[in-house]
Amino acid sequence: MKKLATSLLFLISFGTFAQITIDSAHMPQNGDNLRYSIAPLDSAILLNYQKSDTNLTWNFDSLVPIRQGITAYVDPAETPYSTSISNRIGEKRADTFSLGGIDLMDVYDFYSNSSTEFAADHRAASVPTGLSFPFPATFSIAQSYADKDEIYQFPLNYGDRDSSTYEFTFNNLIPAAHYSSSGYRINEVDAWGTLTTPYGTFNCIRVVTDIVGYDTISYDTINFGISSHLREYKWLTTEFEIPALTINGTVINDSIFIPTTVQYRDSVRDVPALLAPIAIFVADTVTPQIGDTVSISNFSLSILPASYEWDISPNTFQYVNGTSTTTDSIVVVFNDTGFYDVQLIAINSNGRDTLLIENYILVDSLKTSLIELYNSDKSLKVFPNPINEANHFFIQIPSNIRVYNTQLYDIKGKLISRIQFNNGPTTYQKKQIIKISSPPKAGIYLIIVDTSEGLLSTKISVGK
Repeated sequence: MKKLATSLLFLISFGTFAQITIDSAHMPQNGDNLRYSIAPLDSAILLNYQKSDTNLTWNFDSLVPIRQGITAYVDPAETPYSTSISNRIGEKRADTFSLGGIDLMDVYDFYSNSSTEFAADHRAASVPTGLSFPFPATFSIAQSYADKDEIYQFPLNYGDRDSSTYEFTFNNLIPAAHYSSSGYRINEVDAWGTLTTPYGTFNCIRVVTDIVGYDTISYDTINFGISSHLREYKWLTTEFEIPALTINGTVINDSIFIPTTVQYRDSVRDVPALLAPIAIFVADTVTPQIGDTVSISNFSLSILPASYEWDISPNTFQYVNGTSTTTDSIVVVFNDTGFYDVQLIAINSNGRDTLLIENYILVDSLKTSLIELYNSDKSLKVFPNPINEANHFFIQIPSNIRVYNTQLYDIKGKLISRIQFNNGPTTYQKKQIIKISSPPKAGIYLIIVDTSEGLLSTKISVGK
């Protein structure tokens, strides 16, 4: 009895970790809505994704999602191309896709699924004509491949390797247009084992796919061709209809693979949608004086058309040069000293992204030019001077005045540091002393102290 129990335990253990087989039953079907996350490449991925062997363990649970999307599969009857394509599995690839200056709309791929293969065999898109009534506003590309693209050939088991070619060609007479895509695909099942992601742990086979292709397009005055060599590492499981994890990238010089994106099956996360924008902005200066004009440029990333909302706090500023809270970029003038928070919200039809930088702008109270202050010496004593950059130093100020802040500028006028005082500096034997604990790098600097008697300044020399 003990021997039988041991044998059963062995069989159960072996069955748990034995390689799986992928066939047509594990492919997407119409009505599937499969959520996935996009994550940055981390060290766990970069150090381990290329491992190939049997009964491996890949642990990528450290992935942090930054975007999410849903792959939806629909019946052709639910697409704009129902009169041309039927009995297929449709996948919408993009609402709008720009290709060499041409905007393709409602872009779909259509697949056939059989016991021997899962293949892309139809492609469809709508192209604006630029014509007005009575001519159509768009014309449709909706036709079959001349040579279908066999994405998977079944059954898929460890050690399998297959190759296939594909070709899609479209020609239109009025307006004259040509589009073709051709190449070949190589699949190799080079490993199996267990894969762990933030979504869970799954038995998988790993398929490495190389896609070498060439696309050409001719429309109006646009004529060009694009060659590419793409590679995909895909972990396939029998538990759902898209890869548990995919690493995409490009191959250069026919041998060097550069991974670029990581995508994995996932549950709902509190992250923006895949095509949501990314808010980015940069100011031309972050240390202006009162009355200076500051340009804050919008470098947000958005595949789709986006709108913007700006917010600056406190509100002691004004928009100028025709800009406002909703313009792409802004130009502002600050009317008071202090720190300002700047926020930008980027919005498109797939979501929004907010970038808030607290204390981003520091408005200075200087009304006298730095050149004049460099050439003045108004009752400030610094000791020691010169200063060793490894040691602290002190600033002595008359005891009968109120101190607001002290500022340190380099010889080019760049603000290096600023110390704000609520109750004044340390009083020592009826003298006000400011201690600077971290001197800057070697060089000549200007110290300015803002006081109730005006600006006091002196030059200091910092040596090594």
